[in-house]
Amino acid sequence: MLSGLVGKKFNCISRALDMLCLFLGEDFTFVGTRGRKIHVAEYSIHFQTQWRFRDDKDILLASRDVYKPYCENVPEDWEYDLVGRSDELSSVFDVRAKELMAKMQGTIVTDVHLSAVNDVTITFSNGIIFEQFMPASQKKEEWRLIDYINDTQIICYDEDGSISHE
Repeated sequence: MLSGLVGKKFNCISRALDMLCLFLGEDFTFVGTRGRKIHVAEYSIHFQTQWRFRDDKDILLASRDVYKPYCENVPEDWEYDLVGRSDELSSVFDVRAKELMAKMQGTIVTDVHLSAVNDVTITFSNGIIFEQFMPASQKKEEWRLIDYINDTQIICYDEDGSISHE
């Protein structure tokens, strides 16, 4: 199921509020149901769970970084969910994501592993490892793999607590 990601290049990462979007493969333009063109990559995995990028023993970027201001001197009403601000007003995620993307340019997926409890581990050609892990015993949607070329999705977990294909 995830083995099709092996050999795909790291494209970019982004976020929607606190959901990580990891794009893999070549640039791709997807035409939505209303005819709207969306510029993406061949594949996108949306993670609504705990995750991290690590280089050996160093965590480069992790899911909770989105909630922490990059600088200490931010307004008292600082909010994590705003994007497009200067580094001084951004989250740790927003600043370090740019650094990580620079470090990941030209890398490809060399291995993908899905554990018995559906944790995802992706290894890249530069040695950086992406790890996602299930944070709860109840099965609700934690991640979704979107294949834009074939217009299909794999959802972990669906309403029945299973991994399903749409």
